[in-house]
Amino acid sequence: MQTHWRLAFMFDAPDRSLPPFEQALLKARSEIRANAAGHGVRIGVADKPIEQEGGKQAGSGAGPSEVDGAIEISIANDSIADAPGICTALGPVFASLAEPGTLQVMIGPMFHMVPVRRGQCFLSLSFRRDPATSSAQFQDWWYNQHSKLAIPVLGEGLLAYDQVHVDAQASRQAAEALGVPYVEYDAYDNLTWADLAAYHYSISEPVGMARVFADEVGRIDRSSMRHAMMRDIG
Repeated sequence: MQTHWRLAFMFDAPDRSLPPFEQALLKARSEIRANAAGHGVRIGVADKPIEQEGGKQAGSGAGPSEVDGAIEISIANDSIADAPGICTALGPVFASLAEPGTLQVMIGPMFHMVPVRRGQCFLSLSFRRDPATSSAQFQDWWYNQHSKLAIPVLGEGLLAYDQVHVDAQASRQAAEALGVPYVEYDAYDNLTWADLAAYHYSISEPVGMARVFADEVGRIDRSSMRHAMMRDIG
């Protein structure tokens, strides 16, 4: 049963420097939660060594790009009208947190594909469908086919798997309220593990993972992907 929408923000650290970025996010947690109007919040920072910092700029069109931070707000179906106001309220917060030009926002109905258990490491991933696939075809494939293939391969270590079927009109409204350009996505994907070691174990079976990737051919525009493995910091 679909009960919530997810409002997701993805953005990079100023100068792509993660340690001060994480401290700024931690300092802003109370303000972020206050501006979320009582809805559930998760805050993530990219879980990668300092020597791996950097990546392509958001929306560069130059292939998959890594992102430094994500904020997710889960809003009950009957409160979805709160979303634009939340975006407006968070605008000044992001002005000090995000590298200019990297902030993107999307929103859509959220589907829990496995029963949710809390973990400290989660994949934050947005992408567009392959141009040869219609929106209806993509959503049907993602929900009914791909999830059923991927979940057994990823195994018991997968603590949560949330599909957000991005709503274009609502995302445009959110971007306008936030004061940033609208960037089109079809999907915002979340998968949660206990920690980074559990994630690596979950994707370690090569034959199964090959089937997962093969199933994405002709469905996902991989060049549009923006992603990171995140540590949950609030």
